[in-house]
Amino acid sequence: MRMIAALAGALAAFVLGGGAAQAQTVRFTLATTNGQQDLSTQAMTRWRDAMKARSNGQLDMELSIGGALGGDQELLQQLATDEVQLHVAGPVVLHRLVREYQCLEAEYVIENEAHGFRVWRGPLGREVSDALKRKFRIEIVGVGARGARHLTANKPIREPADLRGVKVRVTNPLRAQVFQAFGALPGTLPVSELYGGLLQGVFDAQENPIPTIFGDRFYEVQSHINLTGHVWSYNVVSASSAFLARLSPAHRQVFDDTLAESIRWLDEAVAKDTDDLVARMRQLKGTQTVQSNVPAFIAIARPIVEAFAKANCRPGLLDDVRKAAQ
Repeated sequence: MRMIAALAGALAAFVLGGGAAQAQTVRFTLATTNGQQDLSTQAMTRWRDAMKARSNGQLDMELSIGGALGGDQELLQQLATDEVQLHVAGPVVLHRLVREYQCLEAEYVIENEAHGFRVWRGPLGREVSDALKRKFRIEIVGVGARGARHLTANKPIREPADLRGVKVRVTNPLRAQVFQAFGALPGTLPVSELYGGLLQGVFDAQENPIPTIFGDRFYEVQSHINLTGHVWSYNVVSASSAFLARLSPAHRQVFDDTLAESIRWLDEAVAKDTDDLVARMRQLKGTQTVQSNVPAFIAIARPIVEAFAKANCRPGLLDDVRKAAQ
């Protein structure tokens, strides 16, 4: 067995090393709406560099950040047609492409980060990826930490009543229903336009994980981070199936190994840096954190999510999510 393993290693080294002079460089693009400071962008940058080094320059990934190639809807369309090959974002694939699974990112469905990882990296996550591949020739190749979504505003939001009449930017129809029940006035806006929208008063508030609040500099135009923790979110790395099929076995091995390393870095960075980022925002702009009355928000949100799931999501989805918590 050791001899077989040694021969396999030597063959991979030949393909990616001395014999690679005959191989063609594979160039491809990862696009995201996230900014340079976002931890997911930093993780993808590390992945790009490691992949290129490990393949002796044969895997050459270009990063397009900050929505340079369009918003998430446009990027997913480009991914489905192999115009871009990779995409990283929160779970927008659920809300834009496979809506029968959108309740995986609904308010107060995931109990904690570990529960969410069991959902996304287990059978349910594979089921979502299979549905994406079947319908759009897109596959999920990695899922990393992103953190809980919290609400920023220019005032404390301790109770649902504090949201009455507040214009809140949200990301999907279910979230709009939930925030409307809280008393807010929800609406949508591309994340690339959100900083300006908050600055100009188009919206009074928005909700995102701490790394995104910092990375997209929302703390510069919002004074309070209200710790509602209403959704546990994750960074989802998606790939064009056509692109994956073009990779040689040796290239795919390098692709997978270096992505796994970068996802581990992202998980550790989110865990380590979240408190540090809050401290930095406090130091830079005097940002205040507010502990919201989470049970009061849950009491309003849960019946709405249950009814929405019954009408719109795959039968039994929430039951399967609950089982993953055990």
